[in-house]
Amino acid sequence: MNFDDLKLSDLAISSTVYNLTPYNVFLGDLKEATKDGIDLNDPAHRGHLLIWLNKWGCRLAIEHLETTSTAIEEWYKQTGNKLFPKTKTIWELNDQDISDAANIYGSLKDKIAAQIGRGSKVLDRHIGPTAASKILFALRPEALMPWDGAMRQDFDDASSESYRRFLQEIRNMAWRIRDLCKENGFDIRSLPSQIERPDSTVLEIINEYVWVTVTNKCKPPSSTSLKRWASWK
Repeated sequence: MNFDDLKLSDLAISSTVYNLTPYNVFLGDLKEATKDGIDLNDPAHRGHLLIWLNKWGCRLAIEHLETTSTAIEEWYKQTGNKLFPKTKTIWELNDQDISDAANIYGSLKDKIAAQIGRGSKVLDRHIGPTAASKILFALRPEALMPWDGAMRQDFDDASSESYRRFLQEIRNMAWRIRDLCKENGFDIRSLPSQIERPDSTVLEIINEYVWVTVTNKCKPPSSTSLKRWASWK
């Protein structure tokens, strides 16, 4: 993934495109249900999380959601609650924060969510990389980016090391956005308001851009095209 040519207008356009999908509505439902932040010690919050994960494309088996909820609770008590503070943003993470998050991601993706019978065999179904990254995003919506299969194509695999490199790339992207915001006369924290998304985090805006351009391969129009279209009557 290369974001060297990223412009703030690209973020504004991709966020508009993303809003045509129902995914922000689903995320809003999760935020509303968990109010001051998701608490994975709370079974009701885990239930809302699992509903949201399915709506965000993780396709967790409905008949095994209780088992999956228990697995997430166990993981959180053992490992997940060791994440860096909620107040940190993606552009504020240091290398140690990212390495720690990558290791925590690895412990979650490999967690057995359910055991499913197939004839005489019992198969382990793991949380997996996509759901693991989205759970971390739910826990740290300012700092930990979700990634899906299309986003992982530029990496070797779905390992903790690949996720660490992915977060570093997203942090680099956030640093560029921070500089662009400064050049345009405002702080990066006000970017969501500047593009008329005041209830979103900067990382949500970044995720939307990557989802539109990488996952769905929809590139924003050039500045020349935008100017030409804007001149039409």
